[in-house]
Amino acid sequence: MKIRIGTRASALAMAQARLAAQALRQKGVEAELVLISTRGDEDAASPLAALGRGAFTSALSRALAAGEIDLAVHSAKDLPEGEAYDGFYCLPRGDARDALVSAAGREPVRIGTSSLRRAQAVARLFPAAQVLPVRGNIDTRLAKLFAGGYDALVLAAAGLSRLGFADARAAVAFLSPAQCVPAACQGILALEGEAGALVDDAAARRAADIERAMQRALGGGCTGGAGAYFDGNTLFAQKGGRIRSLRYEGAGSIARLAEELQ
Repeated sequence: MKIRIGTRASALAMAQARLAAQALRQKGVEAELVLISTRGDEDAASPLAALGRGAFTSALSRALAAGEIDLAVHSAKDLPEGEAYDGFYCLPRGDARDALVSAAGREPVRIGTSSLRRAQAVARLFPAAQVLPVRGNIDTRLAKLFAGGYDALVLAAAGLSRLGFADARAAVAFLSPAQCVPAACQGILALEGEAGALVDDAAARRAADIERAMQRALGGGCTGGAGAYFDGNTLFAQKGGRIRSLRYEGAGSIARLAEELQ
């Protein structure tokens, strides 16, 4: 019997689903991909904040509940933030950082991002820059960059890596968590469904639990400007463009950071 893995049809989503399939095959379990369209895919015009959390994940979750697939692969940062959505498994984490992708030879004067969190960080790092909205998958956004619509984009480093991005027309600079705190669970692939237990990575799942708790304490996800990142020792948090960090020592650390950022 093959494990049916539900995934969006974008190049990045399919690359991520293939990572899950590869991990299962290494455990001796065959897998196949099942393509599913989501609300976020079908509405490419509305701002992400207007679509809400779950725009890219709810359709996969429904397919899993209906028995149409055995495993749903999500970018964990896209999952709704409520505790009811915490019960997922994880593959080993990719690069959690954000990356500034600039057109070669151009100063980052017009910077594109669809994330309030990233926009607030960019405004602090590049006070003279104009931050502009941009929608679409990575390939679509990069095409807009190279067509001259933007001088730079802020994109997830994990997505660029998983797509094998390399282009002489672009320069890539990675933003540290002290410059731009990643969205909670950025770089983590969430596996929804019991088959995920076969390949669960404990370190990634612990980070996901801590970051989602931090996100809830801040009162909003990446569409609301919040960021949360745990590197195994230090917990970083961002809200309203402000960044704080401390050594993680349990739930009290989350409460302390949330209080500092209120």
